[in-house]
Amino acid sequence: MGTSNEISFSVLDAAKNELEGDVGKDAAARPSRFGHVSLFTLPLRRKKSIATPTKERGLLLSSGEFASAENPTPASSLGTVDVGSPKSDVGGPTTVPTGAPRKTAAAGSAAPAGSAASALPARSKVRSPEEEIALRKARRRLHRMLAATLVVVVGLCLAGAGGWYLYQDHQRHLHQVAQLDEALDLIREADETVVALDGIVANPLDAGSLAQADSVLAKLPAALAQLEEADAAARRVSVDLRESEDKEAANQTVAATGARTALIESGRQIVEQAQRADEAARAVREAWQRVVEADALARDAAALVADTTAEHVTASKDKTNAAVGAFADAQAALEALDSAYADVDLAGPLDYVAKRIEAMGYALASDDAFLAKNKEEAVAQNDAYNRADAEAATLAASLPDDVAQLVFDAYDQATGTLFETYSTARSQAGAADAFLRDYLGTTSK
Repeated sequence: MGTSNEISFSVLDAAKNELEGDVGKDAAARPSRFGHVSLFTLPLRRKKSIATPTKERGLLLSSGEFASAENPTPASSLGTVDVGSPKSDVGGPTTVPTGAPRKTAAAGSAAPAGSAASALPARSKVRSPEEEIALRKARRRLHRMLAATLVVVVGLCLAGAGGWYLYQDHQRHLHQVAQLDEALDLIREADETVVALDGIVANPLDAGSLAQADSVLAKLPAALAQLEEADAAARRVSVDLRESEDKEAANQTVAATGARTALIESGRQIVEQAQRADEAARAVREAWQRVVEADALARDAAALVADTTAEHVTASKDKTNAAVGAFADAQAALEALDSAYADVDLAGPLDYVAKRIEAMGYALASDDAFLAKNKEEAVAQNDAYNRADAEAATLAASLPDDVAQLVFDAYDQATGTLFETYSTARSQAGAADAFLRDYLGTTSK
């Protein structure tokens, strides 16, 4: 039997001769090695080009093994055919079963090959350098993404917390501004009464003003309560408002409520004084009307004695007595008014009535003397009457045409300070209102 190399060369030569069609003597004398099996029943392999050998790529592991980066060549699914040499004792071809290892001179390397084959499953778990680099890049990208995500989440949390704080602060500001608006609404409601009061104070003694006075005065307590509530709300929000304009609006609201409160208080007193003066003036006029009636009786009595007859003197005496009664009634009424309205100076009317009553006494005494035929006494009493009547006329000349003016003079004196206070409060309210109108006009745009 020949060696492995000899068998290989014989097989190659036979295949070459068969392909070239060169059949020599040796070929004719040599029996066919393939028997009745045609060569063309086996698949012909395409001749492969010889590739330039390259160094296998891979990593040397810490265990000493080499991890290849190239895919191992898969084992052929076909078996290996070994054709015997002419020197072989076996006449027919020897076929090695499919999958059996071929015995060559390199048979000694079969054991290491088996070890490598057993190591293939372990090698399949080892990553190539490209895979390792890609994995590391993926990990770095993942780390960067996680870090960026963390930064974004933290930023969103901080932004959310800041936004929530700003939202709450804005809501508090809106609530405070709403409270300020409510205070201004209360002022507007109170202004319905304040404006009505202002119209009365402009001419408090006018008949129309006096007719509305009671209804307006009845509304003042409610208006004061509204102003008090508005003042408390404005003072409360002025501490927390952060905008200078809003804070100033709150302060001006406080000023407006304070001015209106002072305006209501002084205006109320003015209206009450006007009502009192109107009442006193009507009472004084009524009492003075009695004086005028008494004067008429006294003039009638004096006219009767122009013709000094007993009958005329008697009639004059009756008229004089009636005048004395009328003067007495008027005097009592004036004295009552003087006590009720101590600030009204009724001394002039009282002095006049007293002088007229004194003159009526002299007239009666003159009449009595005349009827008693005491001419000298009658003349003397008549002269006394004339002097008293002249003095009464002088007193009457010092009195105003309308005796109620004495009441109005007292009213003016009593309300002078009140009108000054009212005017000051009205100016202050107007200044505060001017700012608030501008503020509301600005904020409503």
